Amino acid sequence: MSSSNIEIHEFSTGIHVQQRVNGWVSLGFTGQYMNATINPIPTVVERSIANQEFALTEGSSTEKPAIIGRIVGSGDDTWSVMAVVTRGRDEVGRSAAFYRYFLCQGDHNLRFILTWWEQNQKPTFNPLDFQDSPHLFMGESGQPHRTKEDESLPFAQDQAIVLPAENQHDLYTLNALAITKFNQSKKVLPVAWAFNVEALEKPERFQVIQPASQKAYEQLKQAITNAAQTVSAINVDEAALKSAIRSLINSSAVKPEVVQEIVKGLENKEVTLEYWEKLFNAQGAEQAIRQKIYSPQMVRLITLRAMVNPKTLPQFLVWLNIQGSKKLDEHQTISLELQKAVRRLLPKEQLAKGIKYLLLNLLNQKISVDSLYWLLATQGSAWVYAEKQFITDIQNDLQLIHNHFYGPKTASKSSSYHDPNFRLTSSFLVGSKNDSQLHHVQPPIKKDSWQNDFKCQKQIWATLISNWQGIRQGYRKIEEYQPFAELFDKFKQYDLAAYFYQVSDGIVDKDLYDEVANQQHRRS
Repeated sequence: MSSSNIEIHEFSTGIHVQQRVNGWVSLGFTGQYMNATINPIPTVVERSIANQEFALTEGSSTEKPAIIGRIVGSGDDTWSVMAVVTRGRDEVGRSAAFYRYFLCQGDHNLRFILTWWEQNQKPTFNPLDFQDSPHLFMGESGQPHRTKEDESLPFAQDQAIVLPAENQHDLYTLNALAITKFNQSKKVLPVAWAFNVEALEKPERFQVIQPASQKAYEQLKQAITNAAQTVSAINVDEAALKSAIRSLINSSAVKPEVVQEIVKGLENKEVTLEYWEKLFNAQGAEQAIRQKIYSPQMVRLITLRAMVNPKTLPQFLVWLNIQGSKKLDEHQTISLELQKAVRRLLPKEQLAKGIKYLLLNLLNQKISVDSLYWLLATQGSAWVYAEKQFITDIQNDLQLIHNHFYGPKTASKSSSYHDPNFRLTSSFLVGSKNDSQLHHVQPPIKKDSWQNDFKCQKQIWATLISNWQGIRQGYRKIEEYQPFAELFDKFKQYDLAAYFYQVSDGIVDKDLYDEVANQQHRRS
């Protein structure tokens, strides 16, 4: 079949490249595409890539190129796209998969891309092959070579057809089989095929797959079965959730009805955190974290993810790279705009869930003092209201620890922080001439049961509790708690800052003591 003038564009995975005598090595991903002949890259193509619809499972690329063909979009915004995936290496010899994409507008034009590609020496990923103009193709496309066995394939089934590894099909035939399956099945999935692949991130989103080996055949079949079972097990309007996420990340204008769809998902117990992660990763969250992509859409996506999945809040802070400077950068500003627009529409208890993961990460130096302070104190933050509760929870836990060693000051076992001055007047902080209280170090109660009343994670206080006597007697310092001291100094919670400086440094600066005294005087 012949074509009129077909304009074929291309772009490749963006990397920092180092040229060497025998070729090149990657110095890391740039977060942008390179060698592009089209700008901007069609949104439907970008979204398909972000949805991992062209992605090989990490570490699964073969020595020979893997080829993936797919039709994306609809109506006038339909594109035929082919990805050529090859293995490359970084500067220390680690292997990675690199992608070179070829595309042209219109559906069912993959055969022309294939013909052009074969006529031009089958180009693969090469960051040194600079391209800035589209390729023109006019002529006959290659023809498929279907066998009798091909005619009996289960084209009407919903799941992808995984072809036997021992019977390798050519690319034209693979494309023709995918078109046939599209026409004979429910047409839920577009034409999509994969050639010479070991493993795919989304094998369930293909019509036909040609595996690279028998092992790949078995694993792909199992992966498709597992994916089908996972989707059917969840009673949720997945399309509505996906649409809501896309709406929130692609526009700075937040519609309440869109946020309400997110709230519905949060209220649905069948929508697990793992399922949320799949939805966010389908929009490119994992890729944005890994490759440090900071487009406005990705900033909103990772921000929304932190509000929906509390466990990702520490990762969000690390990714956003909060520095000590008071000036907000563009990414932080975009994040705060979304937080401010969404926070009044999300349940406060949902946002509060993430707070408990922060202190342990601060203790382990996985997040910085500046980032945690930014989260809880910056105007516009969705978590700013939680600052008071955050501080109260820590005061509660310190009171419980104090009560455990020195006896409760009230009858309430889990009372909140009733005596804010105890930390500076107790023998723990300033020493005591009376050592009679030492018998409280091993109280006659059930082991660790009192710790069940902690508001924060038990692990946060484990070192403090196990070293309590040494700290009290002045021969033990726990430096890992110094970030707590710095954080509460920023919050102007000077008594808490003094507490943790005493624990971590064994000494409290005189100026800080004066601040504590002044603060206590104002309270009285």
